[in-house]
Amino acid sequence: MDMTEIILIITVALLLGLTLMTFSILGQIKSLRDQIHFIARNDTNKRITFYGKSRHMVSIAKDINEILDSYNERDAEIIREDKEIKDTLTNMSHDIRTPLTSMKGYFELMGETTDPEEQAKYRSIISERIDSLSELLETMFYYTKVSNVNYKVALEKMNFSTILLQTMFSYFEEFEKLGITPDLNVKEDVNIIGNEQAVKRILQNLIKNVLIHGDRDVKITLFEGSGANEGKAVFTISNREKPGDIPDPTKVFDRFYKADKSRHTVSSGIGLSVVKKLVLSMGGTIEATSENGIFTIVMVLPSTGKL
Repeated sequence: MDMTEIILIITVALLLGLTLMTFSILGQIKSLRDQIHFIARNDTNKRITFYGKSRHMVSIAKDINEILDSYNERDAEIIREDKEIKDTLTNMSHDIRTPLTSMKGYFELMGETTDPEEQAKYRSIISERIDSLSELLETMFYYTKVSNVNYKVALEKMNFSTILLQTMFSYFEEFEKLGITPDLNVKEDVNIIGNEQAVKRILQNLIKNVLIHGDRDVKITLFEGSGANEGKAVFTISNREKPGDIPDPTKVFDRFYKADKSRHTVSSGIGLSVVKKLVLSMGGTIEATSENGIFTIVMVLPSTGKL
């Protein structure tokens, strides 16, 4: 056998090997394609299976499965979000019905009397119910907004100390009516990376929670963290709870949780749930504790130091 024949045999063998390899790869690609088409056309959690020895094909199958897992997780999140919003609307419809029924009754009473003082009293009550209803509707709208899986907040550098003091000042009259003088310990120029609208909403909800459920000993602090919280802003708000109105710190951020089972106060029960969603959207953390009748919420947000 001369050299030419040897080269010819080797060439034929190589071509045969390459042909077999090509058919094998084409078969593997067809298998992947058929599985992808099946998954695309059916409502299934099926994943791509591949038993070949090609590292590249194994890698492709792995990448496709990661994409499928991502879409499945997103679909599950959308379904969960949709159910959560529907449950929210259902539960809040009962809270909305209460002030509406009350207003109807007081309108009827106001129409039955000619006494100016009685009419003024009923108008005042109706106005209060309208304010409560307006707040409930606003809370419901905001909750559905922040519950959307696509909800994102624009982050920027801001002076948290200034926003906190301005927000506290806007509630001065409410605290004064209740005879509460908050103990403020706010460090100047504590800055964060956050969203101003979100931060204001968080502070408003936390302060309203104190005004509704707090009794006295209201303390608010803000300082730059150290140790595990170095490079972060640490905000705390605490108050002594009213007797019989002690919240469960493990549940206060849950939807519709109300420590006041008798519902003497008009509350949607989702204010603190909104707070937690907003804090998480800014990369922060929030937790609650209760000890000896003192309820405390601690919020930690990324800080930037001096402006």
